[in-house]
Amino acid sequence: MKLRPGTLWRVPVFCIIASWLSYYITIYGGFLYMVRTTGADGAVEVSVDPLRSTLFQGVLFLAILLLGGLWAFRSMTKLEIAASAALVSAVYLVVILLQLYLPGFPPALSVWLAPFQNWKGILSSLLLRFMNFHLALVASAFAPFLFVPFGRRQKD
Repeated sequence: MKLRPGTLWRVPVFCIIASWLSYYITIYGGFLYMVRTTGADGAVEVSVDPLRSTLFQGVLFLAILLLGGLWAFRSMTKLEIAASAALVSAVYLVVILLQLYLPGFPPALSVWLAPFQNWKGILSSLLLRFMNFHLALVASAFAPFLFVPFGRRQKD
């Protein structure tokens, strides 16, 4: 089976755009999971409802997964999606390992990269409920491979 070279860019570009959009949806959609209370002294306290936040993040993650699988990668084979996902997963994995194990990794660079890694960050925050921190971060680097089941078995 042959890979079409023109398809290798699709998953990385989709993941970057989806991450950027989900980053801003999370920021501007915060009113859906924020809880505001006013104390007796008139002070306003704002906190995050963990259940609403988890549901919001889960729905956002699934929406991106379904949008990519059913729309963006509809014409690609499973092999093409896997090869394309491997490219972006390798970059995600290198960045995660550098952030975790390079003591001098600049925090400003991590902040700058946050909008471009938000989609897989949603998965890592959901996985943190079931596994340790480092394992959840590394596992989330392989999130683009979740698009593979949506691919065609063979090229028509």
